[in-house]
Amino acid sequence: MYHYLYTNDMRVSNLEEKAVEFSKMFLTDTVPTAEEDKSINNSAQTIGFYLNLTNKGNSALLAAQNDVRGVILNFIKTFQFPNTRTKGNFNDTIDDKIQVAPLREIIKLLFLFQQMDKDSAYLSVEEILSFIFYNDAIAKSSSPDRVAVIKEIIEFRKSKKLGSNIASLTNRSWKHQDRQIKELLSILSWSKFVDYSGDKITLILDMQDDDIKYKSELLDIITFDEFWDYEDPDKKFNELRTSYFDYVDSWIPQQKDYINPDDIEHHKCNSVIQKLYFGAPGTGKSFDVSKLIKECYPSIEEKDNPYVFKTTVFSDYSYYNFVGNIMPVSRNGEIGYDFQPGIFTQALAMALNFAEKDIFLIVEEMTRGNIASIFGDLFQLLDRDKFGISEYSINNDLISHYFERKAIDINKIYLPSNLHIIGTINTSDQNVNVMDTAFKRRFDLIYVDVEPVRDRDSNELLNTFVFTFNDGKEFEWNKLYLGINEFIIEKLKLSEDKQLGQFFIKFDNYKNDTEKYESLQNKLLHYLWSDVQGAAMLDDFSIFKEDFSSFSKLYKAFGNNDNVFSEDFIEIYDSTVY
Repeated sequence: MYHYLYTNDMRVSNLEEKAVEFSKMFLTDTVPTAEEDKSINNSAQTIGFYLNLTNKGNSALLAAQNDVRGVILNFIKTFQFPNTRTKGNFNDTIDDKIQVAPLREIIKLLFLFQQMDKDSAYLSVEEILSFIFYNDAIAKSSSPDRVAVIKEIIEFRKSKKLGSNIASLTNRSWKHQDRQIKELLSILSWSKFVDYSGDKITLILDMQDDDIKYKSELLDIITFDEFWDYEDPDKKFNELRTSYFDYVDSWIPQQKDYINPDDIEHHKCNSVIQKLYFGAPGTGKSFDVSKLIKECYPSIEEKDNPYVFKTTVFSDYSYYNFVGNIMPVSRNGEIGYDFQPGIFTQALAMALNFAEKDIFLIVEEMTRGNIASIFGDLFQLLDRDKFGISEYSINNDLISHYFERKAIDINKIYLPSNLHIIGTINTSDQNVNVMDTAFKRRFDLIYVDVEPVRDRDSNELLNTFVFTFNDGKEFEWNKLYLGINEFIIEKLKLSEDKQLGQFFIKFDNYKNDTEKYESLQNKLLHYLWSDVQGAAMLDDFSIFKEDFSSFSKLYKAFGNNDNVFSEDFIEIYDSTVY
């Protein structure tokens, strides 16, 4: 006999959102009771069991960080029969001697099928049921002969006859089988490992986006052969369930403890913040932004703060990256379309949901893309009234429909006073995309100068590094970059845009002096050669000695610890005071 039990409630259309929501509920013990909200309780317990969120371990912690894919891939890899969804089904599958991990088994068979007969490498739903779930050679074997099974499938397609090792209909017990097998297969389709758009399920091996990551995920599942060792099936059911949860969780790397957003120390901002920090590269613009956020949330690092949303603009960055876009999704084997929110929509949703918290939207490198096009109709929202709320609202169906789905009651789109928008601009990048005046005047423009930053307590210079050339000439980084900036203005007659800041190279990121010196060779030299000296209109002065007619000679000499700087520059360096 074969007994199976799955669920009708693992709908992939909202699985990501539900997994994140429920993981946080379990981690904070806020899942409503059945008496309080039966629907949410049932859904949370079901998804919580299958994705191992109820355990409050690594799976829940990973989902709470929005890495639902990692949790679902682990589910595909580890989900098996027997499992501890119910005591009755567990006992039935034990009595049946069933031991099968169906999702990874489907992938393994499809992969092997590809190697044996590429043109016939697919599985139908009927074949999956018969040759995986109801097949002694697969469902009751921890080391099945998959080649033999594939040959049986090929023969079945010709004869339409099942072998004696396939259970008859009278020996199959699976309520709602057709619906639940589709729910299972939709998980595989969501993962993008298989194409399930018709009756034929095929393996996808030619992904274009993030191909290496995808293939490593797929290989991890194909090579995984572990099963949960329940040892004594007669032990207490709660102990069995804990053992199963621990097994599933053991295949996810150890995660950091969850930080409950409600417990984060918060100092409310006095007014709305809408600022652009601009200056030369390495002046610490992002550092200043982090300090500003730290004043509001002093007890948590920015990277761990759920109230901080950060994005970096690039040349192809668009309105749809920023706001979100309608993307294809698979639902029960059929392709549909759903809105996937961008960083702006996520930040706005958080601000509307948590009106008492300050939400920060950080947009780095704003002139690397067409920022007016990226903001699009959102530009209208940037004018704020005396209360920090958008003076004007807009209609945006994409965002409105998403908010409706998230139960956010809002008629028109506007910026609340707790949503702060902060941008950074490298002045040396102004030639990429010039930001128009109308956009800039809706922000406070904060100039970050090139003066070195000191430790607040000791007054010592930050980011220091000393190196010495073969001729004995010693250089200290802070004095060096200030000397370079002086040379750029006074000798090369270039604008301040070409200057560089104290954190142009972050020496704390390197392990030893050798690596720090190499960072100067690999980062500083090229910038000075191409972007500074190469931009000079006059040849009267040079940072480097006249001997260097090519960058390759300069690079090699610096690597040999030769002093590459000209006498004119060294004179400026020696007179630099800081």
